[in-house]
Amino acid sequence: MAKQSSTVFPHPPRVLVVGAGMAGLAAAQALQRAGFQVRVVEQNDAVGGRVKSQAFHGRTIECGAQFPSSGYRHMPALLAGAGLADRVHATSPWAAFERGGRLFHVHQNRPWTLVGSGLLSAGDGARLMAGALPLGFGGWARDRSSYAAYASLDNEDALAWCRRRLGRGASAHVLAPTVHGLYFHPLENTSRALVAAVLSFHRAHALAVRGGWNQLARAMAAEVDVQTGAVVEGLRELAHGVEVRVGGERAVVDGVVLAVPAPCAQRLLESPIALEEAVLAAAYAPAVHVALGMQAGWALPEPLRGVHGTLLPPADARAGASVVASVVVESARLAVPAAPEVLTFMLAGRAAHEPAAGADLPPVQQAVAWLEARWPGSARAVVAHRVQRWACAEPLSPVGRARAIARYRQGLPAGRRIVLCGDYMGMPWTDGAIETGHWAAGHLCRLGRCPQRAAA
Repeated sequence: MAKQSSTVFPHPPRVLVVGAGMAGLAAAQALQRAGFQVRVVEQNDAVGGRVKSQAFHGRTIECGAQFPSSGYRHMPALLAGAGLADRVHATSPWAAFERGGRLFHVHQNRPWTLVGSGLLSAGDGARLMAGALPLGFGGWARDRSSYAAYASLDNEDALAWCRRRLGRGASAHVLAPTVHGLYFHPLENTSRALVAAVLSFHRAHALAVRGGWNQLARAMAAEVDVQTGAVVEGLRELAHGVEVRVGGERAVVDGVVLAVPAPCAQRLLESPIALEEAVLAAAYAPAVHVALGMQAGWALPEPLRGVHGTLLPPADARAGASVVASVVVESARLAVPAAPEVLTFMLAGRAAHEPAAGADLPPVQQAVAWLEARWPGSARAVVAHRVQRWACAEPLSPVGRARAIARYRQGLPAGRRIVLCGDYMGMPWTDGAIETGHWAAGHLCRLGRCPQRAAA
């Protein structure tokens, strides 16, 4: 006969967090503060995952995740807790969209500039505003960083929905460049749930962290026991714990937070249940980040002046070519006195699949070619470059992913000791990863408190 136990965990319960990206660090910090004994293992030599800041050409650039947003719900408290709130600054409020080879400047908090700039006709702008306004208010009713919260909208392909609800003009010249520029995939085969969440940021503005926002990851890691360069070979849930194989050694812990990209999680998790298999099937868009350092005194072309970033349509994506998805003007991100200009590019497509060894030249050439085609002579001003590859840059969001996450959260057995979190479990922005880490920590906290069935 079974008996009730007030907790399945000893005190203090031991938890292993696999992955020191923002999701894993958020989970680890929350569990540590809840009284758990937490150990974090990370196979790379640094924490933060795709929040990667790097000194380059007199500036600190972001080589992965680019801009925090004032619309984030979870990160502001973390920044304040880490003592970094005074290093957060607003970028230039202007961005640009490319249409027909021309850049149109749009203010992130003045939607009428979509029409005033000439990017959209008055009719297209009015249709976009009429369709988007209710979605903007939806950002207050839902946590816009929780993809599970948008499950009820995860029922239609974004391209067809955007054309019908927001108009063909806005779909082609605003929404397609936004999704391609930020998440490296087209509107087609994407859920309308993602577009609805993106539109809820309509009054938010882009931010920058002076010194790089990887400082947040390092501050969070300083609170817990983190081991970098540690390779996990497998996880197996037992009746009273989880067997973990790390670096050829075996250990048993009370719970595990698996906070790595879906392909890694698939390899590590032995005997996944159906709910886990559904979310672990997530696919990714790769990307390459290219930074170009310009010679001192180079004059920024007029169309790029004052804009923190440029979003480009996925014109060549179907052909499989490498395409520039977005461009960041670093002087408009943060002013750095006397520093030469740096332009950074996100490339999507074939270049992202090339082997890293000896393959830096093609993406650099693509970025330089983009610049030279628009402003002849610019190539001669490039004096430095840096390349960062991301095989799993952003999770794809086809119809069904938000519903799969919601089903996982609702149906995960209360006694499950391995819990999943990370980019594929949430929205494709950093605050979304943090939200998944907090949810995972909450699951293990509830597991420790709730009565469970124990063997007699």
